[in-house]
Amino acid sequence: MNGIAGQIESLRQQLLEMVDSCSGDFLHPHVLRVSQELDELIVQFQRLQVLEHKSRRELSIYDACLSEASGSG
Repeated sequence: MNGIAGQIESLRQQLLEMVDSCSGDFLHPHVLRVSQELDELIVQFQRLQVLEHKSRRELSIYDACLSEASGSG
C-alpha cells in the first residue's frame, strides 16, 4: 500500500502493538498519541476522497454539457 492508505495501515498496526506493550491500557499516553495520529490521517484520507468524488462529479457534469452542446449544433 502506498500513500495515506499505507500510512493508515502502518499506524493501525503500530497502535495495536502499542496497546499490547502497554498491557491493554487504551488511556496510556503513548497509545493516545498514536491513536490521535491515526485519527488525523483518517480524516485527511476522507477529505481527499470527498474532493476526488466532487472532481469526478464535476467532470461528468462538464462532459454531459459538452455532449449536449455538440449534439444540438
